[in-house]
Amino acid sequence: MNIVDSPRLGSLAHGRDNNFQFLRFVAAGVVVFFHCFALTDHWTDEPLWRLTSDWNFGALGVQIFFVISGFLVTMSWETRARLAPFVVARALRIYPGLIAATVFTLVVAGLSSPLAWSSFLSERQTIDFTWRAASGWDLRYELPGAFAANPFPRAVNGSLYTLPIELRLYIGVAIAGVIGLIARRGLFAAAIAAGIVATIVWPQWLPLAPNDEGVRRVALLFALGALAWRFRDFVPISLLAGAVAIALILASPWGIGRGILFAPLFVYAVLVLAYHPRLQWRGFNRAGDYSYGIYVYAFPIQQTLVERIPGIGPYPLFAAAMPLVVLVAIASWHGIEKPALGLKSPFESSRP
Repeated sequence: MNIVDSPRLGSLAHGRDNNFQFLRFVAAGVVVFFHCFALTDHWTDEPLWRLTSDWNFGALGVQIFFVISGFLVTMSWETRARLAPFVVARALRIYPGLIAATVFTLVVAGLSSPLAWSSFLSERQTIDFTWRAASGWDLRYELPGAFAANPFPRAVNGSLYTLPIELRLYIGVAIAGVIGLIARRGLFAAAIAAGIVATIVWPQWLPLAPNDEGVRRVALLFALGALAWRFRDFVPISLLAGAVAIALILASPWGIGRGILFAPLFVYAVLVLAYHPRLQWRGFNRAGDYSYGIYVYAFPIQQTLVERIPGIGPYPLFAAAMPLVVLVAIASWHGIEKPALGLKSPFESSRP
């Protein structure tokens, strides 16, 4: 089937017939894999980094998350088209798991600290970390005495750095929805184009924390994911085009595959992997959505293993950490996250 005859994204993007849950699971897993190299101070041994010299599995996983988030969060706005249900849906997806992960991180880090529990919990650094981590808005990443002998001492949950970016982008979607930009496809595209230009000319004005090149890249992926949802009726989902996009990213001729063309190529590749009928793995959707739990609980578990098994290498660390992380994520999904999502119903029922 050629590209012209390929099904359009709009005809495929409905219900749960997609691979987003699987892609998020993979994305969370490759972030854990990357941190196994980072937390054992073997950064340069990470396979994707060695292959490309300008990319790594941590960045890959985060970038997949932001493409999917831009696409689905914009869909979430259009499904509700009202601020209160949208905010409730986002808050119930983010905060129950985040608050639980904050408590989990405090307990695990406290067990590694030489301080007595009363001293550890009353330290100003602990209090500052707790409310900032639980809010997801302006994070701190260290706790007193935690993992003191590790290659990255006191670092307790670096994975959470993406949450302030994500929350700010949610606010951007809400503002665009409230003022009617999302409902007007052409104006929405023009606003995103203007934002991209403004970011290139005045990057320091972008209201993200932190505001660096990597963060601006994931914000662009989020924006293009949002745009893909609005223009879904015009986007062909072709295996051939998706394969070409992936090849261009990996080979990066003249530096453009991971340079100027990276964002559109990457967004398209993710959408093909998510929606092409020949790639569907519907059985995976019967499992829980464990990706968020994997992402927010993994770092302290990995730091604990590095502390308890001196000299552990990246691959043994991944083999030891991943099963533990998945078990905690399963417990979090079934015990906290899924029940919290069930609380959306009263707000959804008020939708006109």
